Amino acid sequence: MNPRRPDPSAVPGSVRFPLAERALPLRPRLQAPAGPTRASATPASTQRRHPQNWPLYLFLFLIPLQNLQTGYLPNIGAGLNFLNVMFLLAWVGAWFSGARLARNEPVNRWVLAYALYGVVSLFVASAHVADAGDHFQMLKDQLIGLFVLYLVQMSVGDWSTARRVLLVTLLPLPYIARVIWSQHNSVSRWHYSDDLRISGTFSMLGANEFAAFCVTVAVVLFAVLIAARMPNRWRIALAAGVACMVLGVLYAYSRTAYIALLLGLVTVILAWRGRWKLMLPLLLGAALLPGALPQSVMERFDSTSVDEGERDESTEMRFVYWELAWDNFKRNPVVGTGFHTFTHPEYNPYGMDTHNLYLRTLSEGGLIGFTLLLGVLLSVFTTARRELTRSPTGSLRYALALGLIGAWMALVCGNLSGDRFTHYPMIAFFWVYVAMVVKGRHLPPEAPPR
Repeated sequence: MNPRRPDPSAVPGSVRFPLAERALPLRPRLQAPAGPTRASATPASTQRRHPQNWPLYLFLFLIPLQNLQTGYLPNIGAGLNFLNVMFLLAWVGAWFSGARLARNEPVNRWVLAYALYGVVSLFVASAHVADAGDHFQMLKDQLIGLFVLYLVQMSVGDWSTARRVLLVTLLPLPYIARVIWSQHNSVSRWHYSDDLRISGTFSMLGANEFAAFCVTVAVVLFAVLIAARMPNRWRIALAAGVACMVLGVLYAYSRTAYIALLLGLVTVILAWRGRWKLMLPLLLGAALLPGALPQSVMERFDSTSVDEGERDESTEMRFVYWELAWDNFKRNPVVGTGFHTFTHPEYNPYGMDTHNLYLRTLSEGGLIGFTLLLGVLLSVFTTARRELTRSPTGSLRYALALGLIGAWMALVCGNLSGDRFTHYPMIAFFWVYVAMVVKGRHLPPEAPPR
């Protein structure tokens, strides 16, 4: 039998073996998908690695540890303290990290407009009060917390870096819980009194501000825990972080924080696409929670009342401050009286804050300042809502947007009876989470966490 001739259509220099091909079929050659390919679809192993902004990580780690800033870190003078030095170093690190600010994002524009008007309001204040000497320092500290939004965006160039930033927000929480427990044990008793209120690591702020920080972090971490596909070690760390922050909310005895935490968690569950998975645990938790809480916490929660004749002194005085703020707004409706003027004796004989961010903004910033504040808040909400609908279920991008929705609801609620927006230790982590949600759709596709 004559040997079979080679197929003339075969590639020159190659020989086909029909019998062998039938017995051991060769692997088909992979074909590229039709249409243009996206640069962001490059495998994670070949994507460019962005330099890490290590000063930013240290800055974020120390921001909520105000007791360490004031007690151990030196103040050189001439404005060279921890906050200013680390903020400048973080900006240098962001510049060299290789990442860029997310483009065409409404949040960035609204926050910048809000910050610029704060500078204008600083000059307005100098024309309305006799002593505005410390206003510049206060505005600077407020804007540093606000500009964390830009720092994180300019430092996060991929999802690996985003997870690293998330981890940095987790690292100080065990130490914070240790401080909470130590402070609580030093004043604990069965029944509630105002002496029980602790401020944790916020040595220069009060219990309400510390509780607001704990609420924001607890809500976001809870959302990431239930909604993101993460390895078990991440889940353990997230659950521990939630527990640490819930402990802070309980023992700060802030009634507004209790309501804000519940509202934030309920919002997360209702917005989550897999919410039915938590229905049974939620019912059991609702039934068992009152019996598990300390008696002092239950007494503090039950003392909340807004009915005239049943309010405690703290609640009663809030209505007095709100009336003062509204009267100041009516006298100066366009630009207000200027930054941080409400506590001055020219406008407030009590020397106390309004205990309501919105009324204070109307009093100090007028309609212009109030419009910019609403623009900032609504742009955060619409951005989180957009990412929640467009992100794949189970991704970190989706989980962060879900957590931001809940944290936003808690923040809006908390600002009704206090200032949960301007103090940098309290609000910086909120802007960290906003920055990662804003930057999320501009990053390459997520690689599975290892």
